[in-house]
Amino acid sequence: MPIITLENAGELSNEQKQLLIKRLTEVVAEITKKNEKYIYVRIDEVPRENFGIGGKSLS
Repeated sequence: MPIITLENAGELSNEQKQLLIKRLTEVVAEITKKNEKYIYVRIDEVPRENFGIGGKSLS
């Protein structure tokens, strides 16, 4: 059973989440030949202040 975990800095809209879940599921099902009903997608939204690039916070 494939499990997809996506970490995102900041918040996504419900529409964005639904589209990500749909498309990620479709791609993984196509490549792995697994049934879509057994593919799990988890989206973790991490506050921007918890991310840093180049020594600077994203907030």
